[in-house]
Amino acid sequence: MSKRGKRSNFRVVISEQIKEQLIEDIFFRRYKPGDKLVESALAKNLSVSQTSVREALRSLIAMGFLESEPFKGITVRSFTKQDLWEVYTVRAALESLSIQQLAPKITEEQIADLEQIVEDMVEAGKRGDITERMLLNIEFHKTLIRQSGNKLILRLFENLQFGSYSLMTGSISKMDPVEIAARHRDLIDVLRSRDPDKAAAAIRRHIESVGKPIVESLEAKPPDGDQMDAAEKIGG
Repeated sequence: MSKRGKRSNFRVVISEQIKEQLIEDIFFRRYKPGDKLVESALAKNLSVSQTSVREALRSLIAMGFLESEPFKGITVRSFTKQDLWEVYTVRAALESLSIQQLAPKITEEQIADLEQIVEDMVEAGKRGDITERMLLNIEFHKTLIRQSGNKLILRLFENLQFGSYSLMTGSISKMDPVEIAARHRDLIDVLRSRDPDKAAAAIRRHIESVGKPIVESLEAKPPDGDQMDAAEKIGG
């Protein structure tokens, strides 16, 4: 790979880290609705390049977390419980469609792949590794969509940044992390029945039952020990 390619990939990774940090800051009200975000100030505070910050801000505007207006700059958008609940309901609708298409044709090999992800997720929960558990959770749901073969749903899942929302909200869930991981076994059991309607109903319940208590925690305070300097989190 060329040096230019390596620099480009590194910038993308840093940009993603900045984006996740800012999402967390917005969710926990470190940045409040109407607060202005200045690219140069963020770059200095996080010890990163303005280019990386610019890419992260552009992504957050597309996701709806930030607003950009002429002569006003970039500000934090008002983010309500209804906004977050809409994310969960739309995600539930998309995933129920994909699993409905997958259920009649799922293979034992595909089931085994899903089981391995769940076991890894349970182990991460037992270790108390919240980030790893959440990443595996995202991988489980993306794998279901990939297995369905519906490329449009996969693109929508990625374009709507459902993974980012999961990382943002998963860290404040009050549910037992091992229990959350183990719940995915129920989805696998339903898939074994090859019944598309049962599978669709099961994943809708799964997503909405997890989402509802998280939505109710929208005004949550940062978890204990969450005062680590942002630049340290990003690695700057």
